[in-house]
Amino acid sequence: MKKILAIDDKTLNLRLVKAILNKYIPDCEVITTLSGIEGIKIAKEELPDTILLDIHMPEIDGFKVCKILKEDKVTQHIPIILNSAIVNDSESIIRGLNIGADAFIPKPISPAELAAKVKVMLRIKQAEDNLKKESEKYRIMTETLPDSVSTININGEITYVSPRTIEIFGYNNHSEIIGKNAIGAIVPAQRNRAKQTMAIVRKEGMIKDVEFRFIKNDKTEFTGEISASLIKNDKGEPIKFLIITKDISKRKKAENEILTYQKKLKNLNSELTSAEEKERRKIAVNLHDGLGQTLSIAHIKLSSLSNNNLPPKVEKIIMESTELIHAAITESRSLTYDLSPPILYELGLIPAIKWRLEQIEEKIGIATSFYSKENKLKIKNETSILIYRIIFELLINIIKHAKADLIKVKIIKDEKYFSFSVIDNGQGFNYQPKTKFTKPGGFGLFSIIERLDSIQGQLVIESEKEKGTKATVIIPI
Repeated sequence: MKKILAIDDKTLNLRLVKAILNKYIPDCEVITTLSGIEGIKIAKEELPDTILLDIHMPEIDGFKVCKILKEDKVTQHIPIILNSAIVNDSESIIRGLNIGADAFIPKPISPAELAAKVKVMLRIKQAEDNLKKESEKYRIMTETLPDSVSTININGEITYVSPRTIEIFGYNNHSEIIGKNAIGAIVPAQRNRAKQTMAIVRKEGMIKDVEFRFIKNDKTEFTGEISASLIKNDKGEPIKFLIITKDISKRKKAENEILTYQKKLKNLNSELTSAEEKERRKIAVNLHDGLGQTLSIAHIKLSSLSNNNLPPKVEKIIMESTELIHAAITESRSLTYDLSPPILYELGLIPAIKWRLEQIEEKIGIATSFYSKENKLKIKNETSILIYRIIFELLINIIKHAKADLIKVKIIKDEKYFSFSVIDNGQGFNYQPKTKFTKPGGFGLFSIIERLDSIQGQLVIESEKEKGTKATVIIPI
């Protein structure tokens, strides 16, 4: 229920006011007092929605009461209607309005006029209360947010800053930053970028998470992100920018530490790959020079025995043993080539890929084709080995999973990149760019991507169900 305080030194006047208000505004409570001093006390305690104040009173007149109430933060928001039968000239009305009165009504009071003016004051008070609640809500929001909140007018001047803004930018109070040009005050080294960002906000209405290097009041810097939106008036005209600034210095530090750690891991991975290849080469050489030669000598010696006139049973055993040793020689040679194909080291990447495709045709029965305008690729030895291993893994994946009867390998060179494409006409799969490859063990697609990353390369996969797959390895020249 609305409260109306009537202050008048005449009891009859108070009864009249109460009767009028009860008739025209029945849903309100009318509080009356005969004293200005008492009225001030009641106003502070009851906080009425409107005050009707007589000007001519003993002890303290209405002008003084009005001035006291309007200077007090507790009561200054309460609308006051001055009324008097004696003081009715324009000078007195102006005086009353200047000290804070919201309206003036002469005596004798017109019931309809009084009711109308009180209703207006109640609407004003209600609107102010609603506005105050909204303002309080947004004040609490901006003052409790962990990020900086500020507003900038269209000219780029700072018009509002939250307490967090003052803290982040190292100011003592808001007066030190209000009115300053935002670009000059906080991003002087990135003026053009800041202007471009403001232009985008004006065009699109908002922008999110744009990184800047900000400068504090003491000239130290920090990394932050801003999100901004455009504030418009009732006519749709831009009037301000709402800026939210987030200090991401700790996050950037953590990110840099992670990047450093990842770089170390990539270096270790590269060293591990190199060490692994050396071990493969060493094992392959030992198989070829040690076991391979021993088996070859044993094969020769056993074969020489078959020329002698031996019993058929012995001849049969020698022949069977010779065949077993021959199979072991073939198997060890194949194992040697799988571990570290000599052709890769002696002739290069292109002959090694061609040899591998020939092996697939011969042993697996899948048709293959090879295309390249280049006869020799100028690639570092360790990179050639890595590319060969990746292509070998992709070929193995096709053999195991694709159900293809044709495999193509294409090598294309442009000004900046080598592209190695492995294409099959198999069953394919519904590939999504964000697909996670987590093959346990082996080289695997995930491992391919990781190892390519160490040489600034990338793996691009194109595949659809029943339409085959194209996997392209791209590395910078």
